Amino acid sequence: MERGDIPIHKDIRISKRVLPRLPSEFKITKLGYGREGAVAQYRGPNAIHVHEYPKYWLFHRDWGDPRTFKGVLAHLLFDAPEIPLSILTGSVSGIAVGRIVYETRKNKSKDAGKEAKIAGVVASLATGVITFLFSKRK
Repeated sequence: MERGDIPIHKDIRISKRVLPRLPSEFKITKLGYGREGAVAQYRGPNAIHVHEYPKYWLFHRDWGDPRTFKGVLAHLLFDAPEIPLSILTGSVSGIAVGRIVYETRKNKSKDAGKEAKIAGVVASLATGVITFLFSKRK
C-alpha cells in the first residue's frame, strides 16, 4: 500500500474475504489506543495503523510511526497530542501546587517538604488524567 492511498486519520474498512491476511510488513503492536471489538492492532509501512476485527480490517494512516525516532515526534504532536499536553499540564500543576503547599506549610510543619511533594504528585496526576480524558479524540 502506498502512503497516498490511505488518508490520514480516515478509517478504511476492508473485509477479510477480500484481504484474508495482512502483508508480512505489518507487525502486531501495543502502540495505539485499543478500539472496542478489535482483537489486535498492527503497524505497517508508511505509518499505516490497522485494527483487526473478527470479520474485517480497519486501516488508517498516522502522521508518524511511533516505532521510529522521527516518527514518534510526529506521532506525539499530530496523532496523539493529548499525551504531551497531559504531561505538560500535569507537570505545571504539580509544581505549582507543590510550591504553594510548601510556602503555606513551611513555618507550620516540620514535614512541609513531604507534604508539598505529596500534594504536587496528586495534583499532577489528577490534572494529567483529566487533561488526557478531555483532550483525547474519539
